[in-house]
Amino acid sequence: MIIRKWILLLLVLQFLWLTSCVEEYWPEVDKYENLLVVDGGITNRPGSYIIKISKSSSIDSAVYIPYQGCVLKIMSDDGEEEVLTELNPGVYYTLMGIQGELGKSYKLSISTPEGNEYESSYELLKNPVEIDSVYAEVEYHDNGEFNHPLAGYQFYIDTKMSESDTNYYLWQMQATYHYQSDYYIHWYYTNRLYDFHPKDSLYNCWRTSGIKDIYTYNSSLIDNNKLEHFPLHYVNTQDRKLTIKYSLLVNQYTISKNAYKFWNAIEEQNSEQGALYSHQPYQIKGNLKNINDEEEPVLGFFLVAAVDSKRIFVERIEAPFYYSYCTFNDGWAKAYGDLGLGGPFDSPQYVVYVEGRRGVAHEGCVDCRFYGGTTVKPYFWED
Repeated sequence: MIIRKWILLLLVLQFLWLTSCVEEYWPEVDKYENLLVVDGGITNRPGSYIIKISKSSSIDSAVYIPYQGCVLKIMSDDGEEEVLTELNPGVYYTLMGIQGELGKSYKLSISTPEGNEYESSYELLKNPVEIDSVYAEVEYHDNGEFNHPLAGYQFYIDTKMSESDTNYYLWQMQATYHYQSDYYIHWYYTNRLYDFHPKDSLYNCWRTSGIKDIYTYNSSLIDNNKLEHFPLHYVNTQDRKLTIKYSLLVNQYTISKNAYKFWNAIEEQNSEQGALYSHQPYQIKGNLKNINDEEEPVLGFFLVAAVDSKRIFVERIEAPFYYSYCTFNDGWAKAYGDLGLGGPFDSPQYVVYVEGRRGVAHEGCVDCRFYGGTTVKPYFWED
């Protein structure tokens, strides 16, 4: 789930000032601090299911505030229920084995340490629409940082035929890519020079991260029960992501109409950021409420959804890349004779051997972990 990543965006879009031809309006934002934020749900896949509970912070100092000590319960419409266990601050897990079943409806109840009671509406776990294929095509898209289009992979999805004329979709994705540092480490220096073994141990990395963009669709907009050539994520050559191999995991959720309205509203507001708003920002309502005060805003959504997933791998794209690359001429290295002099190259200092010369390299040139990855190859990776 990626609701948490959008809470700040949601608040900003809701409460930033609006400009009119007469006056400027600055809304009161204090009352939108310290609100309940809910992120999580139940699917047709085996648990454990995770619900994250937090409190909203101010726009000026956005921080994640876990809400500890709550009592959470997932209930089905036929009487099955489970109380979740808080294993990490603000993170609650099912442990007893409640299982999402197609055709059943589920809701979430929350009791806070202060005695407030919240609950969601019942949401139906619909039959999943399966993914037929995920594929990528090389395309050139405009990029605001460059004065020309950049090459990249545009990912598309086709679904299989569905049983229903109308389906509501939510796609969430996770990207993993293999990349390398610019040079091997030959030696390292901590008071004296040591051989570095093995030389390629910090050369290859894999990084995994969620795709922040939200994608939704209402199939009533098409004439048949199959979605074809629907565009999802696009990744270009402005960084290292496509230099070796790139993998995209696509999770396709078949959701309720209420869930679609919530996620589609967030998608639309996100698409309007950076432009003069064509619509007045509004509070996007989820499916949770304070049972004793329905006027209290509650952020987030308890998602009940059937899910199907597919992973795709693509090879290095044959096109120019535009990320910074370490060379002897751009200040990334200092003279080998300067070992131990400190400055921007703190201990340990890494020594490389390039084109017959030795130099002390910046960490970012020789340690692939500098860019956020890990040297541990993912279990699912295809060489």
